[in-house]
Amino acid sequence: MKILKYKDLSEQRIKKLALRGPADFQSVIPVVKQIISDVKADGDKAVFVYEKKFGSNLTSLKVASSEIDRAFLKADKKLIKAFKQSIRNITEVCRNQIRIKEKAVLTENGINVWREFRPIEKVGLYVPGGNATYPSSLLMTAIPAQIAGCKEIIVVTPPDPEGTVSVPILIAAKLLGIREIYKTGGAQAIAALAYGTKTIPKVSKIFGPGNTYVTAAKILVFGTVNIDMPAGPSEVFIIADDSANPRFIAADLLADSEHGDDSAGVLVTTSEKIAIETVSEIYKQLLNLQTANRAKKSLEKNGFILVVDNIDQAVKFANDYAPEHLEIMTKSTETLVKQIVNAGSVFLGNYTCKGSGDYATGANHVLPTSGTAKMFSPLSVDSFGKMMEIQEVSKAGLKSVRQTIETLAGVEGLPAHGFSAAVRFEGEL
Repeated sequence: MKILKYKDLSEQRIKKLALRGPADFQSVIPVVKQIISDVKADGDKAVFVYEKKFGSNLTSLKVASSEIDRAFLKADKKLIKAFKQSIRNITEVCRNQIRIKEKAVLTENGINVWREFRPIEKVGLYVPGGNATYPSSLLMTAIPAQIAGCKEIIVVTPPDPEGTVSVPILIAAKLLGIREIYKTGGAQAIAALAYGTKTIPKVSKIFGPGNTYVTAAKILVFGTVNIDMPAGPSEVFIIADDSANPRFIAADLLADSEHGDDSAGVLVTTSEKIAIETVSEIYKQLLNLQTANRAKKSLEKNGFILVVDNIDQAVKFANDYAPEHLEIMTKSTETLVKQIVNAGSVFLGNYTCKGSGDYATGANHVLPTSGTAKMFSPLSVDSFGKMMEIQEVSKAGLKSVRQTIETLAGVEGLPAHGFSAAVRFEGEL
């Protein structure tokens, strides 16, 4: 993992490090377009064809209730306990996010304007597979959907070569009471959710992280359906001063880097000593890490340590980078976090480890990546609904704005707009 010094870098080089940009989907767009076109035209048949092509021998698309029940009966008690604690904490955080009705604003006497929350009726949740199984992604998407009040929650997830779904995902689904699970992944799963097939229902919005093909498909079907965000590879960014623990820093960099060799791990520190000791710790911890190959490749390809002259440089670079996960391991975390304006999820202090936010605190781990934290928020209950605007005007209130309506309608050449107000006062002086 390379160590760079801020003072030795040109302004252009620093900008290049921060503005890595979103993933380039151009290479996969033609393939994804074809998959979407085939699924749109042939529905289930196309889904079966692509699942077979990508290595899964399916006999049915929907997961049977008996499969879910069997998985739960075989579940390890420790896993059940872990899921229950995670569910409890995510639920508690989500309940705090509920917005039913905003306070009405009295703009003129007799005129009230407000908004009310309405859940999206049908949502699709993509739970990724591949290098690992991700039941936590089901928890992070399904729980806010349930609390938002979504009537139908449709889950899609890649099956294994034998055509079965990961047992931990089925156990999590059982605990959440989810039964609508379909055995398909990749671009074909996104297309099925967007357009619907004989078996898989069409939804209004698609949620969940995935690989390049999944993200490209989500971008291409946007407009036909809504999507949560164009999530890319995982990334962690750590700000540390000389009070930080290099062993903790190394562990968190490796925790993110083990996702895959496209993940990014960045340390920005005011201490060259911390930088050197962190590199040493990384090599020590790699020796006992089962995912060492992936993590090592990731750090070599996308990771770096930047030694800055002061904490202000660290904050400026962090805001330019706009990381998915931002960890602050400094003496004054509360002061520092107030200066952060661009980050997906912020972890404060030496003991808010990478794994805590991914699994246990109740914070959501579906987050904006690749710099999109400058414009996107983490997944929340709000993501699973929309605000409906409501206005109520009394006769006195309409009278107070009648002239404004008629004047602006005249300017825009829309006389019926003006008459819609005037007609209500016919026969009056």
